[in-house]
Amino acid sequence: MIEIETKIDGIDKKEAVEALKRIGAKFVDEKLFRRWIFNLEEKKGEDRFIRIRTDGKTTTLTYKDRSGEGFANTEEIETEVKDLDATAKIFSAIIPEHLYQENKRTIYSFEGAEITIDEWPKLPPLMEIEADSEAKVNDIINKLNIKGKVLGNIGWEKVYSMYGMDLRSFKVLKFDDNK
Repeated sequence: MIEIETKIDGIDKKEAVEALKRIGAKFVDEKLFRRWIFNLEEKKGEDRFIRIRTDGKTTTLTYKDRSGEGFANTEEIETEVKDLDATAKIFSAIIPEHLYQENKRTIYSFEGAEITIDEWPKLPPLMEIEADSEAKVNDIINKLNIKGKVLGNIGWEKVYSMYGMDLRSFKVLKFDDNK
């Protein structure tokens, strides 16, 4: 499956929530995600990894292969698994380099698209818009009419590097470490 989405940096969370309400987006949920990331050997310009992630209710195993920074540049294969830690233990036996990360996500739906406000340790909030077409993503961006910089579908490593940080240098990235 090809993932079609973009991140928007530099948002004001309060303004973003007001804009979502103004256009009629429906609040879905707030979640704390815990994840293990297993980076795969990369060639220049590639961003390939395996992610095991849970929101406390559903745990998924995902392979992502991202190339470039467009809206539709990521192949994603995902399946549900039962146990975050057991699955991570299996992969850590195969891929010893791994990272633990947390993020908070506020989720809205609008006209078949998912719009989230993502909060990560050490970063200001960002918005993500995921839809079934680039035209739909752009339409939602225009309807929201909020301040921020459209980044394309870049990975979190690139987002952290925009703020002068190397995401891979944080073997454990949790909110209680955000000092």
